[in-house]
Amino acid sequence: LAELDFWSSKASNLNAIYNQLQSDRVRRVLRFLDRAKSTYNAPFAKLCTEVFRARAEANDNNRFLKPLRPWLEELENMSSFEGLTTCFRPIIHLILLVWKGSAYYNTPSRLVVLLREICNCLIRQACGYVNGTLIFEMIEADEARKAEDMLRTLLRVFGAFKSTYWDYKAKALTEVPENPWRIQNNAIFVRLDAFLERCHDILELTQTIRQFSKLAKIEIGGTKGKTLTTSVMQIHSDFVTAVDVIKTVGYDIIDLDMKQFDDTFYEFRST
Repeated sequence: LAELDFWSSKASNLNAIYNQLQSDRVRRVLRFLDRAKSTYNAPFAKLCTEVFRARAEANDNNRFLKPLRPWLEELENMSSFEGLTTCFRPIIHLILLVWKGSAYYNTPSRLVVLLREICNCLIRQACGYVNGTLIFEMIEADEARKAEDMLRTLLRVFGAFKSTYWDYKAKALTEVPENPWRIQNNAIFVRLDAFLERCHDILELTQTIRQFSKLAKIEIGGTKGKTLTTSVMQIHSDFVTAVDVIKTVGYDIIDLDMKQFDDTFYEFRST
């Protein structure tokens, strides 16, 4: 939506400037400068040409991007995280139509910006759906499996978005062979993939906590039972200490901007 607002605002501003340049007052000034053979004439004419060109681009982009607004609003305001998948195909389909019809918004740089912004929107929605505090609360309440299911849902929804993009990338190659989507996947999904990697790490953490928590209830019989049970209890105690380190890091572990989690998680796995 920020992208759409940008082009709407730019079109409005340039249209206002264009109207001023067409006014009688400005035209009289230009005629006077022309008669006086002013050195300002050439630079001003060049500036006018640039304004007219930029105005045409802004108006064209604003017109073609406008149909995306209701779908992007739905994407940003969707209360059900799994429901986001219903927006993916219409949004990417409209982006392909923009690519086919627009005279300006059909370059790799424009497409990368728009799709990256959509990825950022999905990451923001994911952080509203599940966070580190919620995961640890569920683990404390013996609902680790529920936390794992939420993380798998998150991975599945993001996978659906990437799959939809790849479908339409193939369609663009067929329908617009002279200008296909020749863009490296990493250029679009660099942040989304980093977030997915973080989610995989947290899923692994949750599964490990659930598995190791079983040690708290183990008692071993036999002649060496007491010794082995004590050993198991020590392992469990050491594990709980390692988990407490992650619990008390002081930031949301799912927050991608917290790069220190990578080192913390590495230490946890090493332990």
